[in-house]
Amino acid sequence: MSGGWKYASASVIGTSHSKSLETICQDAHECAYLENHRALLCVVSDGAGSAPRSADGSRIACGVVVREASRVTAEEVCTRSFALATLDVIREELRNESEEAGAQLKDFACTLLVAIVKGDSAAFWQIGDGAICFRLSGEESFHYAFWPAKGEYANVTEFITDEDAAGEMQFDQGQLPIVDLALFTDGLERLALDFTLGEVHSRFLAPLFPYLRKGNPGHLEDISLQMRQFLGSERVNKSTDDDKTLILATMEMDGD
Repeated sequence: MSGGWKYASASVIGTSHSKSLETICQDAHECAYLENHRALLCVVSDGAGSAPRSADGSRIACGVVVREASRVTAEEVCTRSFALATLDVIREELRNESEEAGAQLKDFACTLLVAIVKGDSAAFWQIGDGAICFRLSGEESFHYAFWPAKGEYANVTEFITDEDAAGEMQFDQGQLPIVDLALFTDGLERLALDFTLGEVHSRFLAPLFPYLRKGNPGHLEDISLQMRQFLGSERVNKSTDDDKTLILATMEMDGD
């Protein structure tokens, strides 16, 4: 079941990594419809390039969010308390993983973006850069949940392994009739966001959704494949050499 949602997703290694000894995509993502909660759950994580185990960190973080969301009630899943409790579980699992590997917690550094859409309500939480963007019913332009968190220096952001990760987590919840949803890592920020105006580049995001609307509700594997090809294309790689992850989801039908 999908609750009417159609969704596709892809993570692609950046050209800067594929040209070096680092050949692992450090991004990870999960996208699932939680039937018991009647909610769409989307998770994206970007492993820090300077952290040797960040690919493991991002993968574990995404998996924990999906697992923990399936364990709580429909009333709890969109709350701040659930977000903070899940962050604690992620950090504990990463801490255990680091001890077993003889590594440090910071070796698993990664960002975290979560969107949970349940009917006309939604919850968003984020640590670090990348963005969650959405379009509301009856509107044409896209909004962002949080502007990407950037540090004092270029390419510096916040991570779930930071000592004050709970304090750095941004959270918002409210009644939002979302019809289009997009989550992406910082590799796509310059294409999807206007950093001069502080707005979403709706002209970049909007043309991506008609492809989804033609499909049947649920996960669209064919569109996901096309997204992987798009993210690895010369057009995108001219703008960024970083890993890239994109999740797209829509409630609208073709012709709406």
